[in-house]
Amino acid sequence: MIRKVLVIRFSALGDIAMTVPVVASFCAQYPDIEVTMLTSKMGEKIYRAVLPDVKNLQIRGCNPKTDYPGIPGLNRLFGELRKEKFDALADLHNVLRTQWLGLRFSMSLSLKASASIQKGRRDKHNLVNHRIDWQLKSSIERYCDVFARLGMPVNLTFEPKPLVAKEKQEFAVGIAPTAQHRGKIYPKELMQKVMKGLLDARPDLHIYLFGAPDEQAEFDQWCELNPERISNTAGRQTLGDDLKLMSQLDCMVSMDSANMHLASLVGCRVVSIWGATDIKAGFFGYRQKTADAVSLNLDCRPCSIYGNKPCRKGTYECLYGISPDVIVQRVLNGNNSQA
Repeated sequence: MIRKVLVIRFSALGDIAMTVPVVASFCAQYPDIEVTMLTSKMGEKIYRAVLPDVKNLQIRGCNPKTDYPGIPGLNRLFGELRKEKFDALADLHNVLRTQWLGLRFSMSLSLKASASIQKGRRDKHNLVNHRIDWQLKSSIERYCDVFARLGMPVNLTFEPKPLVAKEKQEFAVGIAPTAQHRGKIYPKELMQKVMKGLLDARPDLHIYLFGAPDEQAEFDQWCELNPERISNTAGRQTLGDDLKLMSQLDCMVSMDSANMHLASLVGCRVVSIWGATDIKAGFFGYRQKTADAVSLNLDCRPCSIYGNKPCRKGTYECLYGISPDVIVQRVLNGNNSQA
């Protein structure tokens, strides 16, 4: 009988956020099983903010590159984990670090069951090379598959809800205009037109900018478009504060990035913008509506799973071709028309 399960996912932030509905549902469905979630320190903050009172869930945050560097560090981490006497391992990451930990557990013969995520790399490769054109399994479904292979299938019962009650009387819109790779980023000059369009359309509308601390100075300049109605949160509040603010938004405008997934966890509607990447690859926000995914129907897209490849045409038409007015209307009234 399985009584203690170790679940691992170290990065990236959006991928960690997508584990939350699965782990929360698992804990609710199997209340007698103790679950330890091993994740990054930022991932730990997500879990503690969104799932603060799950009795059979323990959160352990670490940054393996710095806290447990190299093989010696991973062996030390394994030694610490082995003392917990886990019965099963759910590897939701399946990278070299987690594979090494899995190997050590296997060699120790201490587990009753172990399973790792199957990422579907072949299908994703075929998708971006236009050999197939259908919806692939979502990452969340792939996480569920891991638990199913452990003999403990998961029904997704997690319902996103705000962390705090809405206090603001204004129509509040969040904008997270950046992403890790250029192929995901809506051009800044066009995003500023989106902001202007939103502000012109509704006098009660207030915009909150979300980003990393190193984007604070740039976003402060964006606020100069209308200082009384645009606020910059980048570098000025914690991740927990971000999630609370997202709870009070009427809508978030985001790229295919972590902020889409964070907002999804607190029940915030997200209008997401897709350039080089596509929702068909399986990275869409939890419980979001596909009608709120804005993209262009081009023969060349998707051209990348992660948005990290240069544009084959050199034009980034998939992003520059999206009219700011389309995004504005999608935010304001949920217009289902194509971009």
